[in-house]
Amino acid sequence: MRLAALALALFAVPAMAKPNAFPDRFDPIGTPVQSLVSGEGRTLHYTDTGEAGWRPMLFIGGVGTSARAPELVAFLDTLRRRLHVRIISVERNGLGDTAYDPNWTFADYVGEVRQVLGHLKIDRFALVAISGGGAYAGHIAAAMPERITSWHMLAAIASLPAESPVCKADPAALEAMLAKQVGAPREFWAMPADGVAAHVPGFADRAADEGAHAYFIAGQHGDARAVAREYRSFCNAPAAVTRFPAPAFFTYGEADKLVPPAQGEYWAAKVAGKVTFRRYPGEGHDVQYRHWDQVLLDVSGRGGETLVCRGGKSQLVSGIIAPAAMPKGSTLGLCAWNRKEPSHAGQ
Repeated sequence: MRLAALALALFAVPAMAKPNAFPDRFDPIGTPVQSLVSGEGRTLHYTDTGEAGWRPMLFIGGVGTSARAPELVAFLDTLRRRLHVRIISVERNGLGDTAYDPNWTFADYVGEVRQVLGHLKIDRFALVAISGGGAYAGHIAAAMPERITSWHMLAAIASLPAESPVCKADPAALEAMLAKQVGAPREFWAMPADGVAAHVPGFADRAADEGAHAYFIAGQHGDARAVAREYRSFCNAPAAVTRFPAPAFFTYGEADKLVPPAQGEYWAAKVAGKVTFRRYPGEGHDVQYRHWDQVLLDVSGRGGETLVCRGGKSQLVSGIIAPAAMPKGSTLGLCAWNRKEPSHAGQ
């Protein structure tokens, strides 16, 4: 009898939860990649968080990123949803699911963005670009300034000098140089140990996943042509933006050796409207992720305020507060930035 009772206890079925405790929908596991056949017969790929009536943002990721690049800023998705910001990203040549065309240009990208936005029935949008996406954003700003509600450049490039090793390199040699990194996404996405990856759980792994998606998902097997072509395109003259009318917000790290603030100064000189130029002393190239919380606020129309952590609470204060003017004991952005995650071997 004792043995039978023990067996019943071990294998008893637990009481079912009440029906109203069951979810009525599946939890999201990432924004899906969608496709659209262009007027030229080319298959375009894009992502769209899809919330009708929310403020649209066209997001352009850095060098070698796919349409899933917005997943890298999903660590603040709760804030994005509270601010009602919708993110659309249009994939570039040879990355992710999109076929490689050696003759593809910035003008082609502008045309593809137009078609995706038209398909989604989006007329006006905020333009946000990080790092190498800045060159593409410049062409969008030049081609359709009247449709842009605000322009946001985060450590975003304008162009490379002619004497740059990238510009001087033979195309085949550049592809060979990049092949090792493209073939190992963790290497391509190596992040500073004390930067964003130290604060955002899983960021380094998600960045490596993005590299794997961009360089392998369609069977590219680490083909470096698309990335090399992106780098070489920066050697061309930057986009001819003139007297851009909408508000503009530029975010750069003063210690960024890849894309220094001088690149942002170039873009700022093209704006006839109001410019808010945020420069962060001591910060490097991951400034684009570190201050994503402020970018979301800027996009949502709260650009005249600064998000700070004061007394252990995140709060908005009126005005643009420079880092050097921060009150003692306060830090920029959400208080979550003041916590660090344990390091992991893969990082």
